[in-house]
Amino acid sequence: MVSGLPGAGTSSLVRRASERYPGIRFRCPPRPDPLIRRDLRDRIRARFPVSAAPETAHHVHGSTEHGGEDTGIPSWPTLFTELLSLAHDRPFVLILDDAHRLLDARARFEEGLAEALTNARAARIHFHVVLAGRAGSMPPIGSRFEAAAPALELHVDALPLRAAAPHLPGTRARDKIRAYGVFGGLPGVLTHLDTSVTVGTNVRRLLLTDHGPLAELPMSWLERSVQTVTRYTALLEALACGEAEWARLSNAIPDLTKSGQVAPYLKRLSELGFVRTRRSLDAAPRSRTTRYAISDPFVAFWLRFILPWRTSERDVEIVPYYAEEIRPAIRNHIQQMMPPLCRRHMEIDALETLGSNARDSGSIWNADAEIPVAGTLGTGATYYGTCLWDPPERRPTKATLNPLEELDQSIRGTRYGFGRERRLRLVFTGRSSPTWLRRDVARRDDARIVTAEDLLGDSAP
Repeated sequence: MVSGLPGAGTSSLVRRASERYPGIRFRCPPRPDPLIRRDLRDRIRARFPVSAAPETAHHVHGSTEHGGEDTGIPSWPTLFTELLSLAHDRPFVLILDDAHRLLDARARFEEGLAEALTNARAARIHFHVVLAGRAGSMPPIGSRFEAAAPALELHVDALPLRAAAPHLPGTRARDKIRAYGVFGGLPGVLTHLDTSVTVGTNVRRLLLTDHGPLAELPMSWLERSVQTVTRYTALLEALACGEAEWARLSNAIPDLTKSGQVAPYLKRLSELGFVRTRRSLDAAPRSRTTRYAISDPFVAFWLRFILPWRTSERDVEIVPYYAEEIRPAIRNHIQQMMPPLCRRHMEIDALETLGSNARDSGSIWNADAEIPVAGTLGTGATYYGTCLWDPPERRPTKATLNPLEELDQSIRGTRYGFGRERRLRLVFTGRSSPTWLRRDVARRDDARIVTAEDLLGDSAP
């Protein structure tokens, strides 16, 4: 079972992973179940002309799956039997792409699939089935027949920064990070970018023009996934400026009478992959303190800057709107996108910068602490990090704490990592680190700056 947010490249991933193996890749059409079965039969015959199994003929001229009159369309058990017969002497991979359409069509295929998998195991036949489609809308495989339960469930996320970097505009590491904070890592978005021009030019061409290919993309994703988008959009707009807790989100939909009524909407957005939920690393096992955030920067950027433009009277032209409304606020937007980017770096790329990837990665918040990046490295060292997209050129005044002092204060407010021999302080920066910050870090053997170049690694030009 492979699922992901629209634009995550689920279909491409499955196709490339299976291209060396014999089998059939079938994209389920948006049609009723009998027509899906008819199209799959035609696909089998086109791919394997000599397969025409006797079982198929029997079912074609006999009763249909639902006991109705003869339609010439084979049942699901018949189709799976024929596919299994093709796998006797070699591994065989059946890919049912856009499998969420099977649920829309109320396809009753699970019993036939379970029977085919049971027979394959008994006969030691290498018959592999992959269902790929939209997160949150996949058929409930295995709910009735244990034999059909997926051996592996894979959620396809957006590309991390380093993988997305070659497809982002900009030449310097900080330019790539800025572009990632605007366009995110979904392949369905990245394929439209022109890397030879600036972020601003891409925004104006792709998002602000009426016929831009990305102008309505997030809304079209949402409208394909839920019946009524209004309340879902209100929740997503509340998260567009950064993650939030339940109290703020419960006020995002004014026509709800109780705060608990927001729960089904948040759950659905989480199932679809639009929203991620997190708990503080030092939270008690039964704590309900949860924060919610939009999973990809592009969706957040679109809701924050493009949706207001598309629903406005358009009193200003595109260029002035970008220059006056978007460009000055991008710095704040990127600052909000930095913590998840840095947490991901600690999970998969800290081996290069710190000698070990994180075995635990998250953040810490409570009444006495606010640490956006925290966790434990594979070496056992605990780390606590703060994110500064654009550090001030001048040292903070004596009346305010510098970043390391703020970290120290928050560390004293949490029990996470208490007693560890090695506790690191990390300062993640997006733009150049000022001299005062480099000196402050150099004075301590437990502190380290993680620069934009560190975040981007070998992907930097």
